Amino acid sequence: MYTAVAGHDCSDCLQEAMVEATHSGHSSNATLNTPPAATGGVPLHVRIVIVISIALLMVNATLLIINTAATMDSHAQYARSYEIKRSLSTFQSVITAAESGQRGYLLTGQTGYLEPYYVAMRSWRTEIDKLRSLTSENAARQKDIATLEQLTAAAISRLKATISRSPQPGPNGTADVAGTERATTTMDRVRGIVDRMVAEEDARIEALRREVLRDLLVAGGLALLTTVVTVAVLIGLNKLLRKYVRDRETAENAILRANQALNEQVEQRTAELTELSQHLIRVSEEEKAKLARELHDTLGSNLTAINMDLNWIQRRLPEGTREIKERLQRVLQMLTETVELKHEVIEGLRPSHLDNLGLAFAMRSHCREFTRRTGLPCDLDVQEDFDDLDPARSIAFYRIAQESLTNIAKHAQASRVHVALAREDGGIRLRIIDDGVGVAEESLSKPKSHGIVGMRERMRQMGGKFQIRRPEEGTGTIVEAFIPATNATAISA
Repeated sequence: MYTAVAGHDCSDCLQEAMVEATHSGHSSNATLNTPPAATGGVPLHVRIVIVISIALLMVNATLLIINTAATMDSHAQYARSYEIKRSLSTFQSVITAAESGQRGYLLTGQTGYLEPYYVAMRSWRTEIDKLRSLTSENAARQKDIATLEQLTAAAISRLKATISRSPQPGPNGTADVAGTERATTTMDRVRGIVDRMVAEEDARIEALRREVLRDLLVAGGLALLTTVVTVAVLIGLNKLLRKYVRDRETAENAILRANQALNEQVEQRTAELTELSQHLIRVSEEEKAKLARELHDTLGSNLTAINMDLNWIQRRLPEGTREIKERLQRVLQMLTETVELKHEVIEGLRPSHLDNLGLAFAMRSHCREFTRRTGLPCDLDVQEDFDDLDPARSIAFYRIAQESLTNIAKHAQASRVHVALAREDGGIRLRIIDDGVGVAEESLSKPKSHGIVGMRERMRQMGGKFQIRRPEEGTGTIVEAFIPATNATAISA
């Protein structure tokens, strides 16, 4: 896998300084982009008012439920008292009908008067049972009904007895007047109890009516009071919430303005860092070229002079100085190796082929050197010389190819490399393909992947695009660099 590769030229310190500065700038920008702490949640006093409003509404609902239940209970008792009163009236009508029928029969002798009498005889116990059921929860009423049942039974028995003891009723017949009087007396006692019970139910109905009215007034007053208080609290809550919303909007607008200001600072800082990185790349290349010229001019001429002097000395040594000649030969060999090392250093700093023979020749030379050093076959596909390409673009393509091949040699574990440089309709594209283990996604975003960052920054400086990806099939890595035709000067078909 690819990792951070510094390259093998003398610009490593500048490259690392540029990447570290950029990374530091992005870290600072991330800090700047953090918005100021927004206002917290709903303020405490607003939450307190909300709780009070909810509590008042719950109290209002509870009071409404309690008063409704009390009113319904009073209404049930009210209805029961009316039912008792109606049953008492019915009962009184029944016994009155029985008494009237019995008297009419005895006075007239007509059996038609016995019909209501017999109806009353069959239904009076039904009315008693109904009254007993209606007053089952009232012990005093149960006692009155028991007395009423006893007296009514006695009165009915006397009525029956008077009928049975009057074989010839009518105006001229014989009737049990004494028995009738005793039955009437008993009936009067029954009517007295019924009248008393009716009067008591009337009083109870009136008391219940006043109680229901009082409950309604109390419930209405409490509901009105709690409603007024609740409305007042809700109005206050509305004002507090509106103030809270305004404060929130003010805070959000302040944060927005602060973010806008910070974004402007970030954009400015990013532009400065981009300009700095591109300036460092330019300075680095200029320093490399200057150092390469100095090494070539100064060190090259000195080494050449030393080589000439040593050869002159070797030719003039006497024949008997074998040991001195051997040492001198070793010195000449070391000098030759030093010249080769000097050549490699100069080519690494600023390839002379690139300036003198063009991009295509420099790429071919570098691929041959790569194969010689690593043993990996490097196929180069370049169809033209690209002599018309701007020098800045040429060095950018060359450095990307150089960095990619260095990464492949160190990390890819590849068996073959293919390099292609071609002119397209939209510009010029460089593609380096290997069949190695590939590159991990996290390696591409590591801030300390200086080599990858440097290649990407070179393309950004040229207005081009840089991409590292896996092939659609198989393993390996594809590195692509593309400079549009509008940014590559002097490009012709």
